[in-house]
Amino acid sequence: MYRASAIAITSLLAALCGGCENWSGFGFRANGPELPRLRQALALKAGMVVADVGAGKGQLTFALAGEVGPGGYVFSSEIDPARLARLRETVVRGRLGHVAIVEARSDDTGLPPDCCDAIVLRRVYHHLTDPARTNASLLQSLRPGGLLAVIDLPPPFSGHRGSLGISAQVVVDEVTRSGFELLQLIDDWPGRGPFASYCAIFRKP
Repeated sequence: MYRASAIAITSLLAALCGGCENWSGFGFRANGPELPRLRQALALKAGMVVADVGAGKGQLTFALAGEVGPGGYVFSSEIDPARLARLRETVVRGRLGHVAIVEARSDDTGLPPDCCDAIVLRRVYHHLTDPARTNASLLQSLRPGGLLAVIDLPPPFSGHRGSLGISAQVVVDEVTRSGFELLQLIDDWPGRGPFASYCAIFRKP
């Protein structure tokens, strides 16, 4: 009975959520509950160099630009050509000289070596197709002692990895295997709609 119900619910979600693997979820809001938490976790301040990997529509990118100020710098890394074009238009329109739009590949962030004090992946990690190579790219782009924040959510039904989420333990295992140190796992991160979220903070040695 339970198994049949679970299958029915999963099928209904799949039907309602056609194309969900490409859904970026509810956008980041600069006036929402996440930014103060992120500011604290990454010790964000004016003058820092940070990156938003998997920038999507750029809400987090531009919130980070406000945090680091004109004396800082933000790299906004995105793989989708249409989103890259819109991000570039927004940067030009807003005259944001301290924001650089970077074209990523499926296994490479596109960020320069040793460029960042902090990097954020928000609702992105579960989409990675080659985590080991992407994590190596992230490690290369951080300065020694730099921080990596991975914000994601567990798969809503079962398993450790899927198009709708990834377990925190898988993230921790893969990222530490790539050479990072885990600093903290925050399991009460503001969620995406009805789903719980977490934020894992790592450091480059």
